[in-house]
Amino acid sequence: MRHINKERFNDCKPADWNTDALAWSLRVERSVTPKDVIRSIGNKWSLLKPGFIREYGDKCWYSESPRIGTDFDVDHYWPKGRVKNLDGEIVANINGPHTGYWWKAYDVSNYRYSCIFSNRSRGGGGKVDYFPISNENNRAWTKDCESDYNFRVILDPCDIEDVMLLSFEIEPGRVHPSVTEEEDQVGFFRVTNSKMLLNLDHETIVPHRYEIIKTTKATLRYLKLTFQMSDSDLDEEDRAGIVTAKDKLRNLCNRKSPFSAAAMQYVLPFSNADYLADIVDELDLDY
Repeated sequence: MRHINKERFNDCKPADWNTDALAWSLRVERSVTPKDVIRSIGNKWSLLKPGFIREYGDKCWYSESPRIGTDFDVDHYWPKGRVKNLDGEIVANINGPHTGYWWKAYDVSNYRYSCIFSNRSRGGGGKVDYFPISNENNRAWTKDCESDYNFRVILDPCDIEDVMLLSFEIEPGRVHPSVTEEEDQVGFFRVTNSKMLLNLDHETIVPHRYEIIKTTKATLRYLKLTFQMSDSDLDEEDRAGIVTAKDKLRNLCNRKSPFSAAAMQYVLPFSNADYLADIVDELDLDY
């Protein structure tokens, strides 16, 4: 998971989005059954896919899986229909079930570009309608309620502090909290549950993330080894290999590349190494 800067969301909107989204939102707000109106308006948020791909790369914002041979979803971080808590129960109060965060249905800031394994029900995980919060007393039930964002459980790629809670170094290829339970009980809890709800360690994902890690480590070793060689010991093939390795490292760390968060975390400890001195400023090592 890399940080997604929402300040660039405006650049992802298609022409007339603001006008159309306002009209759709008003239709929903004036209805008795918001969910039915949203369904009748249709999947308009898909219009933002080309912009999201252009700005952030064609990969899932949660798992970082690339889109190959499949379609991706635009997830509503706050569910637009029914809402489930951490136990998978429909959130309800004395007035009945939560009607969903319908007022965010056409709010671009609520969209997350997502693979089907993270967004749909797959293998015991999938975000689907889940939006657990740490205290149900803070749940937003209407448009006029105070936001419950600060009580969220599921990690949000649009929040850099959430992104920094993930580590890929403890068990290569798999997601772990970057904090211990003793250091940050809430953060540890959120990573543990997000890993399950977002399918971050799905069996179809881990091997590919691990392959990126192995490639990153091998590239670092090659650059270190060739840096230690004298110039007279390097032939043209070696010099070409160094150029290729540096280009490979730039691409591995590029935040638009699949699983680049794992690559970045393996490169970061060596950012002051002499053998990276001439390219470190070109590597995307920010979360």
